[in-house]
Amino acid sequence: MRELEKWLARVLLLNSGLALAVSLGLLGQAPPARMATFGVALLGFLAALLSLRRHRAGAWGGMLYYLPQVLSFHRFDGGWQFSLQAGVSLGVSLRVAEGVLVVNLLALVLLAVTAVVCYRRARQPATAS
Repeated sequence: MRELEKWLARVLLLNSGLALAVSLGLLGQAPPARMATFGVALLGFLAALLSLRRHRAGAWGGMLYYLPQVLSFHRFDGGWQFSLQAGVSLGVSLRVAEGVLVVNLLALVLLAVTAVVCYRRARQPATAS
């Protein structure tokens, strides 16, 4: 289980590092929701550092990092929309009456694995290490 947690923390570190670089304008074009992307990317980066040190808050921060990335909605008429893409994204688009709903499968899988890690950590007794 420790190897999975290390791997998950490294993926989170890479993903949030890329998102930080994009939100600061170092890679590609800065996204329209620049401050929101920067905030989520910084949260993910700090969560990754905590996860690498095996702190419980790191996994919870990872869940908070992936959660807003799971769903995006783009309206056809250009009205209200929600999209927060921080880091790598692999999604499935679903056309609905009002617009397009995008499900980020990569964020969904990483959110599920992080939730399993959080659940297992919560069930383990606290040890002094």
